[in-house]
Amino acid sequence: MQPDSKCPIHNFDDSFDPLDLSNPYPLLEQARNEQPIFYSSDIDYWVVTRYEDIKAIFRDHNTYTAENTITPIVPFSDAVKAMLDDGDYTPQPVLSNNIPPSHTRIRSYVNKLFTPRRMSSFAPAIRDIAQTMVNRIQGMQQADIVAELTYEFPAYVLFHVLGVPEADVPQVKAWAGNRIKLYYGRPTADEQIEMTQNLVPFWKYTVNLVQDKVKNPQDDLTSDLIRLRDGDDSKLTLNEIASCMITLLVAGHETTTAQISNTLLHWLTDRDQWETLCKHPEHVPQAIEESMRYDPSVCTWRRFTRKDSMINGVEIPENANLLLMLNSANRDVSVFPAPDTIEITRDNVRDHLAFGYGIHYCVGAPLARLEMGILLETLTQTLPNMRLVPDQTINYTRNLSFRGPVKLMVEW
Repeated sequence: MQPDSKCPIHNFDDSFDPLDLSNPYPLLEQARNEQPIFYSSDIDYWVVTRYEDIKAIFRDHNTYTAENTITPIVPFSDAVKAMLDDGDYTPQPVLSNNIPPSHTRIRSYVNKLFTPRRMSSFAPAIRDIAQTMVNRIQGMQQADIVAELTYEFPAYVLFHVLGVPEADVPQVKAWAGNRIKLYYGRPTADEQIEMTQNLVPFWKYTVNLVQDKVKNPQDDLTSDLIRLRDGDDSKLTLNEIASCMITLLVAGHETTTAQISNTLLHWLTDRDQWETLCKHPEHVPQAIEESMRYDPSVCTWRRFTRKDSMINGVEIPENANLLLMLNSANRDVSVFPAPDTIEITRDNVRDHLAFGYGIHYCVGAPLARLEMGILLETLTQTLPNMRLVPDQTINYTRNLSFRGPVKLMVEW
């Protein structure tokens, strides 16, 4: 619902481009100071920029629901809807875009997949993947680290954990990338149709993967979830498990690709910080947390208002969309002193909101932390003299929620 044009909250509308992720931080700082909540007519969302406001919204999941989290920015055309219907595309809300009581039931089972003990069982395989991939590029001397390493590494890790055959990884990775552009970008009508042509086989692949695991369960998280179901639809249906898997296959590696790339960009920009990590690998976990605070790959998230409410003195109507600027919250000076500076010794760094907060806190956070830490430690020990190629321009894909460099040239 668009506010009255006389309302002062309309002031930031003209200067805010929600899909431009090239350098959002100066405008967000200005918004936090001058107009912490404003309306964007471009996407019909109220934009929320301060830490405490966003945390309060996450906490009140009855007023601010997650129903719009995966709603396409550009509504699907009739042609796309027909393609999805004809292709039996039937994923349902299960995790990030689900609400209680369904969310509570499904999340109770999915949480059991990502326990510290279960994650630690995958650590040796993840280390092998990391070392193999770093060894592969070691002799190159110069490379686009995104194309050669960070694009593929999280996919191989996640697909190993979920039980996707290694031969299928490139195809599944491509399908997942198309889904992000379709839902979080601004594709043309023709692009929507082209991307949907990939979305239908992606869903069918996921359904078949689950069916195969029912018949032949293995040592992976998909099989774990099927075991927890124990043939009981009142616990989980097979369609819900397939819906969980397609969600994890997308969110679980695209975000990690971007976050590892962001981490390397910022730590290599400050050579002293990088050299400290190389000498003291025990600081790697803290470096990962500070990177997620400083430049989170999931830079925004969304909520939908179920009733009229007041946020920081601003009246928000019922049935309104909210865009929560996680990247802005993570640089709120009231929570993080000197927020525009990377500080590896920051005491409260785990208070960042890169994984969200509340009942929808990222279920895969333990795996993301584990794999990012292993890869960063492997790089610091194998390629300690890695550095950025000078005078390069860092570009970002236009979309609403996921920020990471498209290309990052490094040399050693």
